[in-house]
Order: sequence, then structure tokens, then C-alpha cells
Amino acid sequence: MKKFIMAFAMVMALFSAGAMAQGTQGLWFGGKAGFQKPHGSDNDPGFGVGAVLGGPIQGNLSWEAELMLGVVEGEVGSNNDWNVNSVAGYAVYRSTGDIHIKAKLGVSRWDDDFDDDFNLTAGIGLGFNMGRGILDVEYTQINPNTDYVTVGYILPF
Repeated sequence: MKKFIMAFAMVMALFSAGAMAQGTQGLWFGGKAGFQKPHGSDNDPGFGVGAVLGGPIQGNLSWEAELMLGVVEGEVGSNNDWNVNSVAGYAVYRSTGDIHIKAKLGVSRWDDDFDDDFNLTAGIGLGFNMGRGILDVEYTQINPNTDYVTVGYILPF
């Protein structure tokens, strides 16, 4: 129950920050969903959903804040249910073009059913300019034992 309350509070904080930033130029907000895979061949992935808030820094560099919540548990080992939640901040590089490379590096605070910690986090993916927004397909190593494979869509304010 405590994890649920903490996760709900983080989601509400992200939404309120997005609402306050609507009058600010250059910010974007979006959602994402995907698989959360613990390392190891005997482990089954869980599924998570998340929110992203970001903005430009200079040129092709930007920043992103991301909240991911595990909504479907995976399995670690023979019979241990597993779930992970994370909050992360990234510096992001996007190449130019309608189809572009996205690379990100940052810091994450994650909590799973066995441990919690702060870690250096990195990811790479492809971005597709679609309509007013960008569709991102990403691989992210959130901690030394867990990978995310996600699809998300962000829109400018």
C-alpha cells in the first residue's frame, strides 16, 4: 500500500508540473509504456506505464524527467513475483530528421521488490516525427539488473 501511495503522489506531482508549465514555451509532455526485463534467462518481464516531461537545452540537446510505474508483475527465478518503479532525469541528444536517433544519459531512483537505489542510467532509441509530436522507441538500462523497452509519444505544449 505504501508503494502505491508513493507512486500515486509521484504521478500527481508530474501532472501538476505539466499543468503549471503549459504557459511556458518549448516544453513537452507525453506518455510511454513497455516491458521491464530483469537480467537472466529464467526471468520474465513485467509491464510498465509512464509519463515524460521535457524541454530543450540548446541545439539537439534537451532534458527529460521520466516516471515509470510497474503495472503488471514479472517473475524472477522459479516463483518470485517482481515489479519495479522508477523516477529518472536525463540529458537527451536527438539527431536531426523525421527519423532520428535518440540517446540519453542520466540518473534514476528505482525501487523493485528486492532492492532500491540511485544509479547512472543510459538509453538509446529511434524517434519518429509524427504529426505535432514524436514517437519514441527506446531501450534503457535503468539499473545494472533491469532493462526497459518502451514506446512513447510526446507532444509540445
